[in-house]
Amino acid sequence: MDYSAALRRYEEQYDALKVQLKAVGFIGQGSIQTRHLKCGKPTCRCYDDPDARHGPYHYWTRKVGGKTVGLNLTEDELVVYREWIENNRELERLVKEMRHISSSVLALITGRRAS
Repeated sequence: MDYSAALRRYEEQYDALKVQLKAVGFIGQGSIQTRHLKCGKPTCRCYDDPDARHGPYHYWTRKVGGKTVGLNLTEDELVVYREWIENNRELERLVKEMRHISSSVLALITGRRAS
């Protein structure tokens, strides 16, 4: 079997992923939630009308030391954090593909599939 052609194909795919990896900007883990809240004052319009709730309020949550921590975000911060979280997802996608290609190369070289 011609391993060199298959290996070259894997190397090209891997190199293309490295180029994409270099384009990933700053990263951040966690998630963003946006909520509209009821203030609890019986005389406020939000009390009876869900469409009149206060907000939107944006929160960034993530795990730190096994505990969920959150941070209120301004509209400007929301844009930055969203982008960084998306960058992190792209990073994870690229690394997953790189692992898959590496596993395929290992199988090609050894003749065994990695588990």
